[in-house]
Amino acid sequence: MNEAKTQQVPWSRLIQEGHLSRILVLCFGVWLYAADSTLVATVMPVAVEDIGGLPYLSWTYSLYQLGSVVTGAIAGLMVIRIGIARAQILAGIIYVLGCAISGYAPDMPNMIVGRLLQGMGGGGLVSIAFVGASTMFPKKLWVRIIAAISGVWGVSSMCGPLIGGYFVSGGNWRGAFWAFAVQGLVAVLVAPPLLRRQFQTQNGLNQRMPLARLGLLGVSVLAICQAGVMRYTTFASILCVGGILLLLIFLKLDGDSNNRIFPQGILNPKTVSGSGLLMISSLFMATISLTVYGPLLMYIIFGAAPLIAGYIIALESLGWTTMAIITSGVNLRVEPRLIRMGSVLVSISMVGLIYAMPSGPLWLIALLSTIMGTGFGMSWSFVSKRIISNVSEEERSQASASIPTFMRVSMALGSALSGIIANFSGFSEDSSVEVAQNVAFWCFTAFVPLMLAGLFFAWRVSRW
Repeated sequence: MNEAKTQQVPWSRLIQEGHLSRILVLCFGVWLYAADSTLVATVMPVAVEDIGGLPYLSWTYSLYQLGSVVTGAIAGLMVIRIGIARAQILAGIIYVLGCAISGYAPDMPNMIVGRLLQGMGGGGLVSIAFVGASTMFPKKLWVRIIAAISGVWGVSSMCGPLIGGYFVSGGNWRGAFWAFAVQGLVAVLVAPPLLRRQFQTQNGLNQRMPLARLGLLGVSVLAICQAGVMRYTTFASILCVGGILLLLIFLKLDGDSNNRIFPQGILNPKTVSGSGLLMISSLFMATISLTVYGPLLMYIIFGAAPLIAGYIIALESLGWTTMAIITSGVNLRVEPRLIRMGSVLVSISMVGLIYAMPSGPLWLIALLSTIMGTGFGMSWSFVSKRIISNVSEEERSQASASIPTFMRVSMALGSALSGIIANFSGFSEDSSVEVAQNVAFWCFTAFVPLMLAGLFFAWRVSRW
């Protein structure tokens, strides 16, 4: 086997071959979504004090996730029908409109509408970035570009709360949304000149958009998201199960359709793409409790300041970003080992958190958070490449869009299950240390079966 087939191309090749401007446009869309999605952690509490609507606060999260999943799911079809440049412009306009409505919002209903549109636009931008990575560039560059997307995602996730905190400390929480509206407008304006060769559409695919199936997907995601924020465990469990059933019905209907949103059998464990998506989905669901409940648990159990707890959670993104960049240039024959090793590191960190989150110390939790991100970072790009490259070329756009879409669905489902576990244990901001320790134990222990499933699928996808 010659060197060209065993060695990834250097980063300098991205500049030498004139790809840099297009990569920057795609990554800028990822920045807008990822930073915006974490920005609200510091902005929304102050916004609620100003405009009211505390009982409806959860809808700003649920509808944001709903919008990002639905629009992200059809990003592949949008690219096929109108070209990636027009799809980027359309998603950007929706995002700008959402930011403007959120920045202006005089009350919570307007804020909810704004967050829905922000999720729709941002989710579309992220999926378009993945579609662009697999359709605008030669296959030899895929790992590098996916690693760049991962890097931007990690940095954006860390910067979001800091940006929100800056505007909040200045007494201008609305300014945070207007700042991202301006950035979104920049993304719209630079798309035509930098993506001028990407306006073409693909012939032979002029069917109508599958609106009924999209509606079914939306209802399922909304049910799952709301289950995660309901205080009544019985209702939350029923809503979560109902959402899962609707999601399964959607996947069955979509798989049987001639106008599919996702490639046929995209979650079939007997295929490379199916094993890859099931690996990612399982591990994301298994570990999301660290992000959802980690900061509050560390505050109650150890008295950790919100800033300290936030930085500990941010170490996962830092580890992910760093390792994704470092490993993106490895010998191709090393890829299977990195996929397996990454899943093992994620599993080790999760098992460690079963014991460290209830009893500490904080430095150990920080170390495990870093290890978790490192595991995802060393495997994510290679698994994504295998998911995309093992479907037909005609369905490559849909396969690319499925990666961030299923990631968000998995995060929503994992968050819902974590919320049900926490509420069943009587968890709240005023809980005692003993209750918080019990929640800390079960919010990770309950997901061990998913962790094992993730390991199993990691071994499967690495064999091909």
